[in-house]
Amino acid sequence: MKLKAPATILWSFFIAAGCVPGLIGAAPSTEPAEFDFKIDSQPLGTALQALAKQSGVQIIFFSQVTEGLRAPALKGQFTVSAALEFLLGHSRLTFRVINPKTIEIRAFGADSAQSQHDAPAARGRKARAAADPRESPGEKTAQNSAALDEIVVNGTAEGLVATRTETPLREIPQTISLVSQEQMRQQNDTDLADVLKNAVGITVVQNNSLSSTFVSRGFTITTFHVDGGAALNSFGNTPIYGTPDLGEYDHVEVLRGSDALFGGVGNPGASLNLVRKRPLASYEVMFNASVGSWNNTRAEADVTGPLGFDGALRARLDVVFGDRDYFFKPASFERKKVFGVLEYDLTPRTLLTVGGSYQWDNALPLVNGWPFYADGSDAHLPRSLALAFNWSRYDTQTREYYAQLQQAFGGEWKLKLNATALDTAASYGYGVFASPIDPITKALPVLPAALFSPFPNTQDQFVFDGTLTGSFELFSHRLDVAVGGDYTHFKGNVTLQPIFAFGPAVNNVFAYNPAAFAKPPVPNPAYLQSLATTNQSGEFASARVYLTGALSVVGGARLSSNRLSNTISSGVGGVTSPGGLTEETKDHNKVTPFVGAIYDLNAHYSLYASYADIYQTNNGQSEVGGAFVPPADGIDREVGIKASWRNGALNGLVVLYDINQRGLAVRDPSTSFVDQQGLSTCCFFPSGTNKSSGVDAELNGELAPGWLIGTGYTFNVNHALAGGELSSATPRHLFKLWSSWQLPRKLRRWTIGGSVHAQSSNFEAGSLCAQLNSFGNCLVPQQYFREVQGSFAVANLRAGYQIDPHWRTALSVNNVFDHVYYQTIGIPVGDNWYGEPRGFVLRIDGRY
Repeated sequence: MKLKAPATILWSFFIAAGCVPGLIGAAPSTEPAEFDFKIDSQPLGTALQALAKQSGVQIIFFSQVTEGLRAPALKGQFTVSAALEFLLGHSRLTFRVINPKTIEIRAFGADSAQSQHDAPAARGRKARAAADPRESPGEKTAQNSAALDEIVVNGTAEGLVATRTETPLREIPQTISLVSQEQMRQQNDTDLADVLKNAVGITVVQNNSLSSTFVSRGFTITTFHVDGGAALNSFGNTPIYGTPDLGEYDHVEVLRGSDALFGGVGNPGASLNLVRKRPLASYEVMFNASVGSWNNTRAEADVTGPLGFDGALRARLDVVFGDRDYFFKPASFERKKVFGVLEYDLTPRTLLTVGGSYQWDNALPLVNGWPFYADGSDAHLPRSLALAFNWSRYDTQTREYYAQLQQAFGGEWKLKLNATALDTAASYGYGVFASPIDPITKALPVLPAALFSPFPNTQDQFVFDGTLTGSFELFSHRLDVAVGGDYTHFKGNVTLQPIFAFGPAVNNVFAYNPAAFAKPPVPNPAYLQSLATTNQSGEFASARVYLTGALSVVGGARLSSNRLSNTISSGVGGVTSPGGLTEETKDHNKVTPFVGAIYDLNAHYSLYASYADIYQTNNGQSEVGGAFVPPADGIDREVGIKASWRNGALNGLVVLYDINQRGLAVRDPSTSFVDQQGLSTCCFFPSGTNKSSGVDAELNGELAPGWLIGTGYTFNVNHALAGGELSSATPRHLFKLWSSWQLPRKLRRWTIGGSVHAQSSNFEAGSLCAQLNSFGNCLVPQQYFREVQGSFAVANLRAGYQIDPHWRTALSVNNVFDHVYYQTIGIPVGDNWYGEPRGFVLRIDGRY
């Protein structure tokens, strides 16, 4: 989040790697520990820092909550609790124990106000830089007048943490990464796909100009959360194209590995949590606008502050407008989005939040990328040439409503209830080529096809979850616990009218002219319909026990059930024919456990190990006797070392992981069964396994004052059930680096930085029919192909300038060396996507 200068987060890190038994009961003790404090009367902020240093406890607070307050002198023997009560006695501030090593200072009722939107990870610490004593008074005045901000990314997560409480990254026995608001701003990220292109360990596979699939550790990411709520079935994993705009979100949490407790049905590669923006307790108006290559323009306004009732009612409104072409023509895209949220303190311990958003997308899409020759060799088509059609369109409207209730109870207990309704409708008509290029004539042997929506396709979701978190002592050991449950309902209605061939033949793809293809008429009112429903529910419980000041263990389990059905039928004139083909899947009372341990070596380093499971349905396949094949387990085992420096502002990790997705359905060769539709659904064994293993290394945060970094290296080897690679799109070696440095002294108004994406080769291989007739029959023998994208590296540069206390601007140059490469490798008939050529983005940000 953003706070007005000179607000800072003051971190006073514990000196010894122990805990304070008398305060939080994390280690055996018969009497509360007392310390010999000697703190003079002084500003409250510095007094709290002194208490942290003398007691060895980490104390966290935002400087604005202590501004103008003075602490009385404190001398003598006190417990930490008694000392804090004395220092805060007349301040209208209180304290909260986060864990055995961390205490948060907050205002009364802040549980439902400022601390709630400041608490999540990736919040901003902003402080005026101290003037260098070697500078002249004139230089100091000039620099101070600019009110330059230092922004620090702090490493805490909540939505994907086993105990669902705010926890420093170093104390989480899983691989969790954060993409902060500042990193998203500096890299000009506008939607979720942009974020994950820059996220450590994630491979983005382009599906079309509007959507992408995200891959981690060789597995497609299928689990998405918003504000730590129940899992959504969306964002690139449904037939409707599109990804959410970032105007609504503050930051993103990425859990690489199995989401055992909250994921439900999913793959063991990763889970994402998008954290919404929340209203602030003070008035702020934020604005940004950008213009870039290929007519890429975007503007966003973000207004927040209290509305009344002495600040108990707060609001936030974010409005986005974007319009862009692409480096390939004639594709284009326009987006409008409005997001609004209200927060109200019903009582000092009860917070009610209601909000919603509406997003309009209107596009002329490119659906199938660039084709290759039939053997998989690159035709080297121009990057500006797109096999799109001038009449194509893809229009979506996404509507979201949500409500949250948080109730704090005595001590450390809190109940959170979340409900979200998310509805999307899409209307489209587009053409697509699905043909390799003839290596001799350069022609496309197959005519294009087209798809139309006879009426809007829809997908409706409703998710609800409740979580109770708290802490207590058991046999002189502190336990943090979480219990809860969630429910997800999804309904998708996709109807389409296909046209299998239209328009003239393309005799030379290098001379393709989209104007030569008129919009084909739909020959009849018949259509195909897919009606899919999902109902998923689960209950979970977890606990973390602090066995000693250095060792803690966390464990839990989830009990899940789900039912999926998909009915495929046909219709005419809006009347769907009765019957149709229905496929069903049922999984009941599937248990997915999680256990982890973390041991602090010293004040900076911790060792950890964890075991996490997640399940994936076997899509209604049957065993001998007719029973469904049980769901597959996705078991992720990790061992690693985590580190934290600069009072938690810089975090790192190195982890070894091994994933076995076992129990996948494999056909029983001794039996076979063909149903009335001619489909074989029996019989199968639950004996297949997908495997993935490798190394993750990451460093994220503040290397030095004004120097931010987000970087990581991933090594991955994966193997599929049927042999070969599980994900050939996943490079064996993947390195991402982002950094930003505020220049010193007279140049403090300037910030320079950039990013690097480097990876080893990836490929796609298989067999392909180069020529089909209108009935889908192959007219020539199938041909083996292998497409390869060699190793590459792409560099981006950025320079920013603070104009005055309210305005700053930046110029970004992407793909500085204009490297030609494929971001995604597909098959000869398409799904090959060039990486963006060299381009620029000029951006201006304002804040009052």
